[in-house]
Amino acid sequence: MNYALPHADLKSATPTRTSALLRDFAGAVTNERVSVGDIVAALGDRGLGVLIAIFAIPNMLPSVVPLGNSVVGVFPLIFAVHLACGFDQLMLPAFIAKRSISTKTLKTLVPRVADVLSWFERLLKPRFPGVTGPHVERVVGVICAVLALITIIPIPFAHNLPALALVLIGLGLIERDGLAILIGSAIGVVGTILYVLVLVGLASGLQFLLSAGL
Repeated sequence: MNYALPHADLKSATPTRTSALLRDFAGAVTNERVSVGDIVAALGDRGLGVLIAIFAIPNMLPSVVPLGNSVVGVFPLIFAVHLACGFDQLMLPAFIAKRSISTKTLKTLVPRVADVLSWFERLLKPRFPGVTGPHVERVVGVICAVLALITIIPIPFAHNLPALALVLIGLGLIERDGLAILIGSAIGVVGTILYVLVLVGLASGLQFLLSAGL
């Protein structure tokens, strides 16, 4: 089943916010379960940027499920690769598109996600158009792919900053806010540096233990 959302004109002075479209989508669902394919199809007009942002939000918080960040991080990676390759349409593997969640869960999660998105949306507006052009988007897609890979690796707290960067970059893309993309990229660089430092620290600690014969 397709759940069509109102088309949002990116050139409009007051485009419909993604948070509002998400709430409309959740309110329109009547089936007992909703597939990932249905959600992606409904958000198609929102572009890959918003999909990256939506699916990166859970990894902004500490994961309460073992390897939960790894599972959630796969989706932003898929969207980022599409963006980097310049694809116009999202092509999900069948095994992912057919995965579904209950409508009750969807209606519980959407308001929370929409609240987070609406907080960011208040800060966004079209600016720095040179950063949001179609050719630059491929570079942004590569950056997002690297950040998404980091969120997948199961190291506690290593995925939080990269996930925040993905949310800012994703919303910056859909809102045509080059400043948000730049800030998100800067946060991503900081998160990547901290991640590398954590890896170096873990490697050094392991080497010390091995050399001490423990």
